[in-house]
Amino acid sequence: MEYSVRRAIIEDTSSLAHIIVESWRSAYSNLLPMDEIQRYLNVEIRKNQFEKYISQEEIVLIGYINDRPCGLVFASPENDEGVDRCGSIYSMYTIEEAWGKGLGKSLMDEVMIILKDEGCKRVLLWVYEENPRARKFYEKCGFKFDGTSKESHFSNNPIELRYQREI
Repeated sequence: MEYSVRRAIIEDTSSLAHIIVESWRSAYSNLLPMDEIQRYLNVEIRKNQFEKYISQEEIVLIGYINDRPCGLVFASPENDEGVDRCGSIYSMYTIEEAWGKGLGKSLMDEVMIILKDEGCKRVLLWVYEENPRARKFYEKCGFKFDGTSKESHFSNNPIELRYQREI
């Protein structure tokens, strides 16, 4: 298998929207109420979001397996937590067929290089407590739960855990 990761461009927004919609279907179907998930599965809305992020020069990476778009990461050298010199990973998804095949690691490696180059000393991300596959992945990438948690905005109130990693 051949992997590649690069900065996304406006022409990638349809692929990015497809990746995130399909990933939500797979990753959250047993975690979040399906009627609420449906609000996040609109490809046009997702496409517009990525157009905005890319046009604002946010960090949006797209990952390929054998020239097929299969993963993405959206990050920022800023964070919503008020932590100094700390970036955030807001979204990281691969389509289900790519799970466990190494693309996620390639995306993570590349985004960490970019965040470090932007002056970040550490990176934060949030992950659902009841998502052991994602938690295991982040832990393999060097992230650790820092003791901070919150209830998600979904009606079933799943708990989100904050993970951090030094870079």
